[in-house]
Amino acid sequence: MRNIFRKGSLFTGALAVLAVIAGCSTPGTAVPTTSRRPPAQALPGAILDQITVEDLRAAADLMARDLILQPFVLRANRPPIVAIKPIENKTDLEIDPDIFQKTMRVKLMERSGGKILFRDEESHKYTIEERLKQSGKVQVESTTTKQRITNPTRVGQPLQTTTSSQKQTRYTEEGTVEKKVADADFFLTGLIFSTTEVAQTGAPQGMRYFQFQFRVTDAQSNIIMWEKEYRVKRQGSFK
Repeated sequence: MRNIFRKGSLFTGALAVLAVIAGCSTPGTAVPTTSRRPPAQALPGAILDQITVEDLRAAADLMARDLILQPFVLRANRPPIVAIKPIENKTDLEIDPDIFQKTMRVKLMERSGGKILFRDEESHKYTIEERLKQSGKVQVESTTTKQRITNPTRVGQPLQTTTSSQKQTRYTEEGTVEKKVADADFFLTGLIFSTTEVAQTGAPQGMRYFQFQFRVTDAQSNIIMWEKEYRVKRQGSFK
């Protein structure tokens, strides 16, 4: 009987040891992981201090939404004609103002639905030249050149070209331009500048704020009809 009890005790002890070992080897609850990073860290280092195309689009879109609701647009007897002037860059970054101007114009045309018209400043010169041609005040020059080609006298010799004469003709007609290009009712101008914010003087990193500021000025009275600003916050590294 004692032997049976001893064997039973040994068997129970063995089971307890196995249970402890099994408990130690059981994997614990998995801790969920994520690859998400703060927005500034997720951006490539090259654009942390830069204004992105999306920043330009977002600012232009917000400006367009607000501008088309202004009384001088909604209550106008006809769609006002706007001339977009170069954007002034007050930051220390290289920004292509031409891209910004085109982005602003595209967004305004999308949002206005024909309520605002734009004068094409880039094609102004070509328009004037075309009007001059149509009116008769045009100067045309042509040059006629006579050349003589001599056949080669041996294999491999290149053709010989000789200019024998050259004649230049100029036609000039006088006229007046009766129809001028459209006058602008308003000028749309703007500027971009930035400020920095650091935890302490001389800190290598901090926040950079870009501010887009736009205004619409009456081309006749020089009165500012509308002005607004938009801000973009970006983490930056400073030297």
